[in-house]
Amino acid sequence: MGALEQHLSQSGGIRQGRVVRYVAFATLVGGGVHTLACWVALQLSFFRDYDAFEPFFTLAWIGHGLFLALVLSGVNRRCRDPYLTQPLLWWSTLVLVVSVYQIDQVRLPVMMLFFAILQLGLFRSTRRQYARLSVACVAGYLAGILLAWQWHPERVELAVELIQWFGFALMTAAIVFMAGEIGLLSQRLADRNQELADVVRWTRALAVQDELTGLFNRRYATERLAKLRELADRGGLSLTVAYADLDHFKHINDRSGHQEGDRVLREFAALGSALLDERDFMARFGGEEFLLVFVEHPEHEVWARLERLRSGLAQQVAADGVPVTVSLGMACFQPGDSLDGLLQRADAALYRAKQAGRNRVERAAPALEEAL
Repeated sequence: MGALEQHLSQSGGIRQGRVVRYVAFATLVGGGVHTLACWVALQLSFFRDYDAFEPFFTLAWIGHGLFLALVLSGVNRRCRDPYLTQPLLWWSTLVLVVSVYQIDQVRLPVMMLFFAILQLGLFRSTRRQYARLSVACVAGYLAGILLAWQWHPERVELAVELIQWFGFALMTAAIVFMAGEIGLLSQRLADRNQELADVVRWTRALAVQDELTGLFNRRYATERLAKLRELADRGGLSLTVAYADLDHFKHINDRSGHQEGDRVLREFAALGSALLDERDFMARFGGEEFLLVFVEHPEHEVWARLERLRSGLAQQVAADGVPVTVSLGMACFQPGDSLDGLLQRADAALYRAKQAGRNRVERAAPALEEAL
C-alpha cells in the first residue's frame, strides 16, 4: 500500500464505496477494454486460436468477478490493503501476457494496456513492487514471442517482434522510474499530512486542555459547565460543582522548586480524575486551583468522593516528605442559579474551608441563605 493510502486507512479515511468503485473500474472497464481489443484481433484474424478465445476469457472474467465479489462482500476490509492493489495488478498482468501469446502482428498495441494497469497502482505501490511486476510482464511478453515463433514460425516476424519488445521494455523502465518519483512525492505528501494532522490535534488539545495536567482548561470547562447549567435549569439533570485549592502550594514551589510543584499538580489531577464518572469532568482553573463537576450524583455521594480525594492526597502525595493537603468547597445547583452564582457559592465554601484551618471539605449554603 502506498504511504498516502496507508495513512488514510489508519485514520479511517478510506471508505468502502471508494474501494468498490476502484475495483469495479479495474475489473469491468479494464477487463472490458482488454476483451474488446482481443475480440477485434479475433475478427481480423490476428487471434490465432478461435476455439481458445471463449474459454480463456470465461476464466479471465471469473477472476475479475471474484475480485469484485470480495469488495462487495466486505472481505477486503480484513486485508492490510483494502484495495487489493497488488493481487489485482498481478492478475490483470497475467491475463494480458497469456492473451498476447495467441495474438500475431498486433501484440504491441495490446501489450500497451499494461501501462493502464500500472496506473491502477499509482500511489498504492512502491517502486520495488512496480519493478517486480514490470520485469515479470516484460519477461512474459518475450516468452510469448519466442514460444509463438518456435511453434508458429510462419506467423511471427521475429526481428520486428523483438524490436517492438525492446521498445516496450524501455518504455516500461521509464514508467517505473517515474512511478518511483511519484511514490517519493506521495511519501512526502503523506508525511506532511501527518505532520499537519498532528499540529491540528495539538492545537485542538491546547484549545480545551491544560498542557501540564491534561485536564480541561478554564475556558473550555466554563463553556461546558454553562451548557450543563442550562440542562439543570430545565430540570434535565442534577449538578454539583466543587472548587479545590492545594494548601500552601506557593511554599512547595519555593521550598522544592517548580518541577516538584508540577509533579504535585499532575498527581492531584490524576487522583481527582479517578473519582469521576463518564459525564463528570475536572478542570484546572489556574495555578493550584481546580474545578470538579459532578453530574447526576446525590449531594452526600459528592461529599464522600471529595473526602476520599482530600484524605487520599494527604496519604499518597508529599513534597520533600511533607504531606500535601487540599481545601475544597462544593455547591449544588438550585433552580434559578446563574453560572456565576453557582461558582461564587462554591468559592465561598472553599474560603470557609481555608478559614477553618484548611485540609477540609465545606458545603455551600443554599442560595437563599447566602443572600440573607
